[in-house]
Amino acid sequence: MRNNFCFSAAAWIVLLAAVVCGCTRDRIVEISADPSVSDYTPIVREILEKHPEGRVTLRFPPGTFDFYPEEACGRYLAVSNNDNGMKTVIFNLDGMKNVSVEGCGSDFIFHGAVIPFAVTDCRNVKISGVSIDYDAPFTLEGTVVAVDNKARTFTLRIDPANRYRILDDRFYFLGYGWEARLGENIVFNPETRSPYYNTAAYQHWPIHQFTASETGEGLVTFGNVYAKELPPLGSVWVDKGVHPGDRYCSAIVLADSRDILVENVHVYHSGAMAMIAQYCENVTVRGYSTVQREGSSRMVTASADATHFVDCTGEILIEDCRFESMLDDAVNIHGTYMQMEKVISDREFAASFGHRQQRGNHFADRGDAIRVIDRTTMRPVGIGKVLSIDRVNENWYIFRTDFPLETLSDPEKYAVENISRGASAVIRDCSVRYNRARSLLLSTPGKVLVEDCSFASMMAGIVICGDANFWYESGGTSDIVIRGNRFTDLGIGGNSPQAVLQIDPMISGEARKNDFFYHRNITFENNVVETFDAQVIYALSVENLDIRDNIFIDSGTWPPLFGDLSVVDVQNCGTVTMSGNDFSRWKKDATVSIHDCVNVDVGDCALEIVDSPNPYFYGN
Repeated sequence: MRNNFCFSAAAWIVLLAAVVCGCTRDRIVEISADPSVSDYTPIVREILEKHPEGRVTLRFPPGTFDFYPEEACGRYLAVSNNDNGMKTVIFNLDGMKNVSVEGCGSDFIFHGAVIPFAVTDCRNVKISGVSIDYDAPFTLEGTVVAVDNKARTFTLRIDPANRYRILDDRFYFLGYGWEARLGENIVFNPETRSPYYNTAAYQHWPIHQFTASETGEGLVTFGNVYAKELPPLGSVWVDKGVHPGDRYCSAIVLADSRDILVENVHVYHSGAMAMIAQYCENVTVRGYSTVQREGSSRMVTASADATHFVDCTGEILIEDCRFESMLDDAVNIHGTYMQMEKVISDREFAASFGHRQQRGNHFADRGDAIRVIDRTTMRPVGIGKVLSIDRVNENWYIFRTDFPLETLSDPEKYAVENISRGASAVIRDCSVRYNRARSLLLSTPGKVLVEDCSFASMMAGIVICGDANFWYESGGTSDIVIRGNRFTDLGIGGNSPQAVLQIDPMISGEARKNDFFYHRNITFENNVVETFDAQVIYALSVENLDIRDNIFIDSGTWPPLFGDLSVVDVQNCGTVTMSGNDFSRWKKDATVSIHDCVNVDVGDCALEIVDSPNPYFYGN
C-alpha cells in the first residue's frame, strides 16, 4: 500500500505558481521530483482544475513519479475497441486548449486499474518525454519448467512481477485494487522474444477453466488443459485474462479532439491499447514506442494494440516509432459500420453497433454524409445526409436523413458508415516485431503512404480489410502506397494463412464478382519480403493493384504452414499489374493465381500463372 500523502514545501510552491492570476497567456508549471511526495495524482489534478480552459504546460524533470487512484478523477468513458466503463483518470484533460505534459525522460508509474491520460474535446495537446508503466502487469507471465503429457499438466515459474493467489483450485493474478482470472493465452519463445512458431497448437480454450495448485515458491501447476499440445519447456506462457473485460486500462485515450502530438513517449505496459484515438483530427505520433523496459523480466508490453485510430480525419503521421511485444496490432486505422435495425419513417431509422466494443462511439455529426451498404455484398446502396442524431443510449441511435429509406427491403440487411470521416496517413521509419497479431491494418479512404519500415509480426504484415458482419470496421481505400519496406518471417501463428500483404474485405464467397471493387488503387513496390510460408500477397476486390520491383526471398526459417498456396493470389479484381519483381530466390515451382479479374498484365513474371484461388476465408 502507498504511504500517506503529504505535500512538501517545494510542491506547494509548484501549486502556487500554477494558480497565479492572469490567464491571458500560457502558464508553465514546473513539478519537482520530491522524494517526500508519495502520490503525484492530487498535484496534477489540482493544477488541471485551476486551468479548466487549458493554456498550461505541466513540466516534469527526470525522475520517477508515482500516481495512485484514490484522489484521481472518475469519469465514464466509452473507448472504442476497448471496454467501456467508469474509469479512474490521472491526467484528465477535458474541453481544454493548448495543454502540454512535458517530461525529460520522466518515469511515470501508475498504481491500480487507472487510465494515465484521457484527452477529450481538446485542441492542441502535447504529451512528450515521459514513460508509462504500472506497478503490476495486467498480464500473467510464467516460464514453463515442467510438462507432464500423461497427466496433461504443466508447471509455471511465475514471473516475479506478477502477484497471484489460488482459491478453490482457481488461479487469480492481482494488482493494486484489482484481480483477474485466466482467459486468453499465448506462448512466447524467450530466445526470439516472439510467439512460438505454430503457437496455435498450444492455445488453451478458456471455456475450460484451469485447475491450479502451488507446488513450491512461485511454482504453480495447471491442469484441465484443453490444447492440441502442452507448451514447450522453457517457453513463456502469457495470459491476459477473460474477454470481454480484459481491455479496461488504455494508457492514452484521445477522443473528439484535434491537433494532438504524442512525442518520445514510451509505453512499457498497458492493460488494453497503449494508445487509442477516436473521432480525432490531425494526430502526430513521433518517437513513440511500446518496448520492454531495460532489465525487465516481462515479455509483454501492451495487452492490446500499440496504436488504434477510429473514425479519425485530417492526417495521421506516425514516424520513427518502435512497436514491440504487444498482444495485438501495431497500428489500426479504420472507420465504423453501424447496423441498421429498423426504419421508423420514410426519413428516420434506428441503428446499433454491431460489435459490443464500439458502443458509445460518436460516429457522426449533423451534416455528415452517410453511405448505406449491403452487409452481404459490401456494395453501396446510396448516400444521404445526417439531418439529426438522437443518441438514445450507447447502442441505439436514431437518425433523420434525406436518404430515401422506402427503397430498402429488410433494414437489417444494411449497414451505414460515415463517409465524411476518413483520415490520410503517413507511416514512416517504424519497426514492428515480437507481437501477436498484425503489423498494420489500413482501412481508410484517405491517402496512405507506408515507407522505410520493417515488419516481423506473428500474423499478417499489412491488412486492408473492411467488414460489416463481425468487427464492423469500415474503410474502402482510395490510394495506398507501400514502398521501400522490409518484411521478415510473418505469419508464424498457425491459426489460418496470413499473407504479408493481405487485402481481405469480408465479402461472402457467393457475393464476389468483378463488377464491383471494395478497395481502389493499392501499390506494393520496392519492398523486400524474406519469409518462410508460401503466400505473400492475397488480394480480393481491388480496382487497381500494382505489384512492382519487389524482391521475394525464401527464408527457410521454418517449414511452410500453408505450403500449397500461390505466392500471389488475386481474386475478383479490376486491373492487376505485375512488373520487375525478383523471384529468383523464392521457392521452386511457385505460382501466381489469378481468378476472375478484368484486366491482368503480369509482364516479365517468370512464375506459372494459374487459376487456383485460396480456399480459406480470411475472417481475421
